Formats: sequence, structure tokens, C-alpha cells
Amino acid sequence: MKRCFRLAHWPLNQNGNEKTRRFDAENKGVLFTGSEAVFNGSAALTVPDSPPLRLGTNDFSILLRFRADRPIAGSPGTLLSKFDPTLRNGLAFLLASETPGYCGTGDTVHLQFGLDDGYTGAWTDCGQPEPENPLITALTPYEGALYAGIADALDPQRAAHVYRWEGGTQWTDCGRLGNDPACRSVMSLLAHNGHLYAGSGCWDWERASGRWPGFKPAFARVYLWEGGTQWKDLGQIGTSARVLSLAGFDGNLFAGLDRRGGGHVFRLHNGRWEDLGAPNGDNVENLLGVGSTLYAATHQFLFQWHGGDRWQPIAERPFDVSQIHAIALFNGRLHLGTWPQGFVLRLEPDGRWINTGRLGLPPDTAAPDCNEVNDLCVHNGKLYAGVIPKAEVYRYEHDGVWTLMGRLGGRPDWSPFNYETWCRVTALASFDGLLMAGTGSCHGRAGPHVNPEGSLGRVCALQTGLAVAYHRDVGSGWNSVAVRRRGRRLDLFLNGLPVASAESPERTPFTVSNTAPLELGNGTNSAFRGAMRDVQIWIGALPDETIAEWNATGTMGSTV
Repeated sequence: MKRCFRLAHWPLNQNGNEKTRRFDAENKGVLFTGSEAVFNGSAALTVPDSPPLRLGTNDFSILLRFRADRPIAGSPGTLLSKFDPTLRNGLAFLLASETPGYCGTGDTVHLQFGLDDGYTGAWTDCGQPEPENPLITALTPYEGALYAGIADALDPQRAAHVYRWEGGTQWTDCGRLGNDPACRSVMSLLAHNGHLYAGSGCWDWERASGRWPGFKPAFARVYLWEGGTQWKDLGQIGTSARVLSLAGFDGNLFAGLDRRGGGHVFRLHNGRWEDLGAPNGDNVENLLGVGSTLYAATHQFLFQWHGGDRWQPIAERPFDVSQIHAIALFNGRLHLGTWPQGFVLRLEPDGRWINTGRLGLPPDTAAPDCNEVNDLCVHNGKLYAGVIPKAEVYRYEHDGVWTLMGRLGGRPDWSPFNYETWCRVTALASFDGLLMAGTGSCHGRAGPHVNPEGSLGRVCALQTGLAVAYHRDVGSGWNSVAVRRRGRRLDLFLNGLPVASAESPERTPFTVSNTAPLELGNGTNSAFRGAMRDVQIWIGALPDETIAEWNATGTMGSTV
């Protein structure tokens, strides 16, 4: 076995100095306590680029110890990053809390490491969980597996189910949300506080309105998965027909409802649903906590919650959009996905909104604007968007430039003038090193002619770069983590044990060669909230037993 040597070591007890003094970090707001470095969600340590830090195709190992702040305040943030987003080259060690579909973040912290040098694979089919269902409503990782919600089925008892992906094209049925045939959809799905929650409703907005002939929608409810096919009913919430969004914030579960019941927000506190009022009476499409602020997006407004039933509008129809359908945190900034122009908007620190680009169909005098950004997802250092009307996925490169990554669904009768023929990518998720995408029809309504090509209601996967992930909550205490590249293989360790691995495609070297600075506590996802210490970079692939010994004792020599 080749010998390994330590390239850099930042103890992070008194300052940002590296032990050899070759790679000292500039302190940008980090507090040192004598035993650890404390990051507040905006602080960072920045190490200038140096040729030795460009790891190239070398085997390497990266080790560090961290403690994430609890409760989660938006994205837990990036631990270590050396990544050039323009070249899509570099590496990043980060924490994530997923935002499935229209939902916000839950109170779970997952671990991810990725590297890239511009590699993009091909989309692969992961199957259709329910053959009668035309739309995937949500995708979310929970306890090491990926779960999907569905919108409808011809047989009402086959509707409103949750499924677990078993790999390949195989899915396991995890049960239905209640027995009421007027509950047709899993509207929202969230991993929060060690549990999986689902909000019920009817995706088809025409049925949900109560004006569809012969159909009266059920009142919205929230359910807790108890394993197998069992779901515990946590009760009706208000008088709405849909739980449009779920989010974890300040340790509690929040639910946003549709306009039929007045567009209220509720909080589950001490086992009881508390009514927090209605931001403006319209659909509460999204909820997202960032730091100490809970955001709510209705169709045309973005609000901040100030406790009780007090909601302050901070944006009304920015760039003349009519609806807001997605919220995500990327590069530490709030991003909105909108309709009908398909703009993705970014909120700057000074309160200005920046239009990062138009997604979907280009401006055309012969067709109406009909671009809707249904979901935004951060995966392996980049921001991705799912878009109607042609079931497209885009990747953000820089302002004004988004790359089309694929069209995942379609109908032979597609027309921009007939919304019944439009297709969606409603749900995106980062799972097991892959970007996952769920397709759907416009209404999400099951029918004999909705899905003639069989491309809707399916889940697809895309590999970009090489990434490994641990999709169980890492807890609230100190963790030691390590990643190791050995040839084509990437291994992830948590507290001395291997927890995930991936192998790069043949003849794909993944050369890490960018000139970006190395950052501790910041990166392309967002800034870290918590504490960190004992950060090490090694040239060479450390043996399993060495990583386990470091976890147990905290001591290592400079060569192995």
C-alpha cells in the first residue's frame, strides 16, 4: 500500500492557522473558543489557492470534526469547499436538509461529499411507482431511502400513496393517507425530527376548488408514517382542501394550506395544531426557514413571519411574475421559481431582486407565456430547476445562463395553447449521489389519455460529477467525518465507519484542478452553522483502520 502524507492540518482551536503555516486561513467572522471554531451561518475561513491544494487525480483523504447547530435554520451549510462553479470543477463537503417538491427543510441533517470536473452522465429511468398515477408530487430522502408521493389513480384507493425506491425500477408501497376516496393526493412530504410526515389533498386544482361536478374534496390532513403501510392521522387542519407545503422551523412542524380554507399557516406545537393566520388568504405554496426567519410564498407575494399571526410582505410580483412555486437557498441567497415567464429570482442582501434567467419556452409572440418553475434543488455544487410545460430540467451556470439538462416527459399532442397537454418536473431531490426528478402531467389527474407515452408519473436519475451521501440524521453532537478517494472509488466515513461509496465511470479521471480558494464553513450551498475542529487533508488513501483510530483517539502522525 502506498504511503500517505498529511498535506495540511487546521486544528481550529485558537485561530485559522495551518500547522505548517503554508496554508493559513483568513478569518471572516469565525469565533474561536480555545477548542473549536464557531460558525454563525455567515462566517468562513478562506485559504488562498496554492498548487499543492489542487489535488488533480491523486488519491486523497479529507478528515474533520463538526457539530451542527440545532434546531436547523435552513440549510445546515458547507463544511469544506474548493469549487469553481463556472468550470464545474472541484470538491465540496457539505451538510444538507432536503426540500422536497413544494416543501421547506425538515429538521434532519444529511452528509454529502462531491467532486466534479464537468462530468454529466445520461438520464436513467427509475420506474413508475404507481402505473395509474400521472404525477410525482414529492421526492424526499428519509432514513437512508428515497420516498415518493403520488397525485392520483383511476381507482381512488390506489391514489394518495407513498412509495419507497428500492433501486432500479422497483418501488415498495408504503401505504395510503387515510381511506377517504375524496383524498386523492400526497400533496407534501417531509422528513422532520426523526419522522416522515405527509400532507394530504388533491393535486388537481379544479377538483380541489370544489367546483368539479360530482366531486367534493376532503379536508386537508397531516399524517405520520409508522412504518410498513401504516400512517397515523394527526388531524384535520383548518378547512382547506390541500396541505400545499410542510416545513420544519425552530424545532416545530409548519403546514401551509390552500386558498379554499383561507390560505392559513398552522404549527404543530405540543401535539396541537395552532392557527398562525393567513399571510394574505391565497395559496401558501411554499414555506422555508432561513436563519431566524420563516418565509412563506403565496401566488404573488413573499412574506416573513413575525410570530403569532403577523406576516409581513417583503415582495409583491417581483419582475411582474404572477405566481411563486419554489423557494431554495443557494450560495446563501434566497431563490424563487416563478410563473408564467419561468424566471428564477434571487434576493440580494440589499433587498434587490435579480433575475437570473428565463427557463422553458423562449419569448414568442405566437404563444402565451407558460413557463412554471415547479422545483429548485441544490445538487453537487449546482442549482437545478424543474420546469413546465415540457418537463424540462435546467442547471444554473451564471446569471442569464441556464443549461437544459433534458426533457423527461411528453405527449404527442403537446401544444403551448392547450394546458391539458403540458408536462412537469414537479419534484427534484439529491439522493445517493444522484439528481432525482419526478415527472407529471399538468393537472395530475388520472385518466385513460393523460399519459399515452408512459413518460409521466415516473422518476429519473442523473449523475453529475461523483458524489457520496449519508441520508440519515447525523444528530446534534460532535461527529467525525472522512472522505477518501482511491482510484475510481470514493468512500465516505462517519464516526470511523464506512457509510457510503461510489465509483466513477471508466476513463473519467475527475481532475480537481481549479484555482478557487479553499473555504472552511462556506461554499456553493450555503454557510455553515455550528462548530468545527481538526480539519486535515492527506495525499493518499488512508486505510480504514487509520480512519477508525483517528475517530477514536484524535491522534495521527504526519505519515501513514
